Amino acid sequence: MWRYQAGTSAELWAPTEGGNTSTPAVGPGGREVAFVSRRQGRGRLYLMPAAGAAARVLAESLDVRGAPSFSPDSKWIAVTASEGAESSIFKVPVDGGAPVRLTKEISSNPVWSPDGKLIVYSGPQVGILLTVKAMTPDGVAVPLPNLHVRSLGERYRFTPHGKSLVLQQGPFRDREFWLLDLATGKLRQLTDLKGGDAVNSFDVSPDGKQILFDRLRENSDIVLIDIPQQNDR
Repeated sequence: MWRYQAGTSAELWAPTEGGNTSTPAVGPGGREVAFVSRRQGRGRLYLMPAAGAAARVLAESLDVRGAPSFSPDSKWIAVTASEGAESSIFKVPVDGGAPVRLTKEISSNPVWSPDGKLIVYSGPQVGILLTVKAMTPDGVAVPLPNLHVRSLGERYRFTPHGKSLVLQQGPFRDREFWLLDLATGKLRQLTDLKGGDAVNSFDVSPDGKQILFDRLRENSDIVLIDIPQQNDR
């Protein structure tokens, strides 16, 4: 894990300390970084100063997976984890207290809204699709339109004002970005990308005007090999 700032890069976490399994989360104030590192078959949630220093483990009882998400007041971190059962959504206090389980069904990929009122997450997987759901920070369900995203990757992000949700929708290697108005439930397509590339993660700029995303493109080289002729015997 690296930090890049003002043209200078610095390593914050070395692979020898454990493999990072997802995108790190930067706290709202930019002072802390939360990340999940897997070692000896177990995922642990770490909290580290953004400037780089000793990281501390939060919620030692949890086997954590997926990307963490800070609450707007930086007091909680939402994560996907298991505690002797199936994966669920937990909120973990930054001060080191006990984690709080928010969902009873299999669930994953929590994202906290900028206003702190919602946590959007993925419900149980059906085939290759996940149902997009929402709840309050106390675990009370909040209705959403019938939305599905593909598994493997980070598929939704709130806009900075928290009134809309940017999602990835569409077939494999042909996904587009859509904007969901949370007040009206209306979806609007934002992009018309060239198909054939896979997008695994993305984020929305602080001003809400741009989307930053990765693209995985697989290219193959075709090579002609001449096979030497052999004399018949």
